[in-house]
Amino acid sequence: MQGLTHTPANPWRTWYDAAQRETIDHAIRTLYAELDAAVAERRPVCNASGRCCRFDEYGHRLYVTGLEIAWFLSGVHGREMVRLDGSQDVAQRGFPLRQFDLNPQPRFQTPHCPYQVKGLCRTHTIRPLGCRVFFCERGTEAWQQETTERFLDRLKQMHVEQNLPYAYMEWRAGLAEASRELGDLL
Repeated sequence: MQGLTHTPANPWRTWYDAAQRETIDHAIRTLYAELDAAVAERRPVCNASGRCCRFDEYGHRLYVTGLEIAWFLSGVHGREMVRLDGSQDVAQRGFPLRQFDLNPQPRFQTPHCPYQVKGLCRTHTIRPLGCRVFFCERGTEAWQQETTERFLDRLKQMHVEQNLPYAYMEWRAGLAEASRELGDLL
């Protein structure tokens, strides 16, 4: 896509600062809400097995943008969680998400997502694009691919419009790098 800026040596602070801006926060929430609606129209079945988060075991990877990771981390670590519809995010057993220990740092090298706890996603409402569109149900691959590409193009366009660097990376490696580069901001 033309217009994407080259990624500076350390773009994490740029992405993290951008994720704090109301315009970016709103744009990502809107994009994710529209993606969720598009996925819901397909009526995929999720049996909550947690397989989608056990990357190594099932031979797949989650790829995300640096801005998505920064927005995700600012949500986990920097502010009270709010659902995409504006209501407060409540995790398992009715506790606010911010009360859970969600620091993935010691668990980056695990074969699964560091935010999966006992087979459940502890950050479900702020999960990235790839998590929102992936279902292991057979026969869903074609629409998943088309939907991913369509919404990823919109995410890339957001980078262009906001003059932000763009990078696409594996989830766990990106979380590890962001944690190192952002350090005490998290």
